[in-house]
Amino acid sequence: MIPINKLNKNVPINRNRRILFVVLIIGAFLFSFLIYFTYYLNSPINQTEIPKINIDCEEEELDNEDYISCTFELISKKESESVSPMKSKIKIRGSFNAQMPKKGYRIELSQQKSLLGMRKDDDWQLFALFLDLPHMRVKLSFDLWRSLQQTNPTAMLPDSEYVILYINGKFQGIYLLAEKNDRRLFELSDPQHNIYSSLIFQAGSHDMNFIAYSQGDWDQDWPNEDEGYFIMDSVMIDLTSFIRNSNESQFFNSTSGIYSKFDKLNLIDFYLFNFFQLHKDFWSQNYFLVRNSYPNKFILIPWDFDSSFGQFYSRKYSSREDPTNEIMSRNYLYNRLLHNAEFRTELKNRWFQLREEVWTEEFILNILSEIYEEIKTLVEIDAKMWYQGIFGDNWKQKLEESIDNLFEWIPDRLIFCDDYFQAL
Repeated sequence: MIPINKLNKNVPINRNRRILFVVLIIGAFLFSFLIYFTYYLNSPINQTEIPKINIDCEEEELDNEDYISCTFELISKKESESVSPMKSKIKIRGSFNAQMPKKGYRIELSQQKSLLGMRKDDDWQLFALFLDLPHMRVKLSFDLWRSLQQTNPTAMLPDSEYVILYINGKFQGIYLLAEKNDRRLFELSDPQHNIYSSLIFQAGSHDMNFIAYSQGDWDQDWPNEDEGYFIMDSVMIDLTSFIRNSNESQFFNSTSGIYSKFDKLNLIDFYLFNFFQLHKDFWSQNYFLVRNSYPNKFILIPWDFDSSFGQFYSRKYSSREDPTNEIMSRNYLYNRLLHNAEFRTELKNRWFQLREEVWTEEFILNILSEIYEEIKTLVEIDAKMWYQGIFGDNWKQKLEESIDNLFEWIPDRLIFCDDYFQAL
């Protein structure tokens, strides 16, 4: 038999153990709550207004060849913009992009949806912005070209919005969600099995465009070759032959010349836009030749803005750089146009019209400032995640320099262009 005094001594010990256990449980809960509140709810990722996209894939490995099944979900603080999880497909976009540490993606939804106020569609793009160090040049390019639509309806590019991307629960960083540059964007009519069809061709050559034609220099994006439409050879051979072989009288003939084939204002604005932003790795590639069914005219649409506004990744280009010689050596259409005094005069007049009515320094910097205000709390997180392993301890300095450079480069470039076109 255990003595009574022994039992009495154990009672407070057991009670103290129970109390200690309860205190530890409460402490762990409070500590977890503190961590959750401090590092999760108050983290920049969760404080931002930028919507989140969650992609859950059945397979871990993605490539740029085949789509794989996934679930797509969009979460926005505006409840009306949120999209509940839905079956979708995903793949890496582009061959060059596929080699980058941070990948861009193509998304195919199982049904058409309007995402973040953009058009209703089932085909979407996610731009990784890896080569756009300040994460603003691609968005600025889209918005600046689209700003011309009030006077030039051919100034079409996809609408776009910033998002935060998670794949299988892992944070991927800031992305630019954009519409697809396709038949819907350009409002093209049904295809035809002849040269009068609506079309989208993409330039992809390092050789001079429009002086000779080779199949490898262009891609037929529309009509779909998979559906048996093969029109590019006939269209491009005919167009290239005219641009190369016509004499001056034929080339500028008011009835049958170059402006009967191309939209004249589009040719002018395309040149001014890409000249101003110093669009490099361009002029013979990275743009679209688009036309609705004949007798509509061809238009040119700029694309791939990795090298623009004086930057390519961490590389910088002077705001005083004159790309005229490069343009004339890479694009025979513009080579011929720039040798024409009337076209040069129209470039000059249009530039100063835009500078007065649309592209003021204040207007462009306001677009850029609005973009920066939207992403500034997250751009450093994204940059540290993707660039620290490349630039080491200098990653933050590289980021800050790229942002400062962009804000300083634009006013300097405007001054250079004003002087250039005044003397043209």
